[in-house]
Amino acid sequence: MSIIHAARPATNAITVPPVLPVVAMTIAADGTMTVAVDGTPYEPPRFGPPWVRSSFATVIDSVLEDRGSPVRVLVYEADGTVFTDLVTQPLQRELDPSAQPPRRDEAVATPVADGLIDAAPLVAPPRTVLGEDGFIPGEEVAVAIIVRHTKASTDGSARALLEPGICRVSADGEVVLVGRVSGTCVIAELS
Repeated sequence: MSIIHAARPATNAITVPPVLPVVAMTIAADGTMTVAVDGTPYEPPRFGPPWVRSSFATVIDSVLEDRGSPVRVLVYEADGTVFTDLVTQPLQRELDPSAQPPRRDEAVATPVADGLIDAAPLVAPPRTVLGEDGFIPGEEVAVAIIVRHTKASTDGSARALLEPGICRVSADGEVVLVGRVSGTCVIAELS
């Protein structure tokens, strides 16, 4: 008895090399991270902050794009724990500002033990912020959302106390302090 399978066109095909690139990430106790790809140091962008734990997806996506293939990821934690994974697609997705999120009446229903649940939650569309000029083509542009204002002290220094929940929102552990009158801009790491 022979079985013949119909040929299906490949969708989202990926090219897999004979040996996958290996991304090794070593996390220090302070949360900073060193990265090597196939044993060669992989540095953060010039003038960018050092790699930190929250840079994980950015690093993986950059290597995926550079190599054009899936990667093997090894994460060495400060406590000696080692994690490994194979990543085939980018972890971060570009949002298309013109794309509309699914509406509840278009959501796909998924069967559950006693009924149906919505697989696509009702979400507000993403908001777009546009800086029309003044940037150097290709430069990294930080995006900061103001959560609070504080007054500068008599010596001209500024200090802000932020709740842990707000700090977790920061992608790279950075805070931007901008003087509304002086125009001073200070980029600092969360401590």
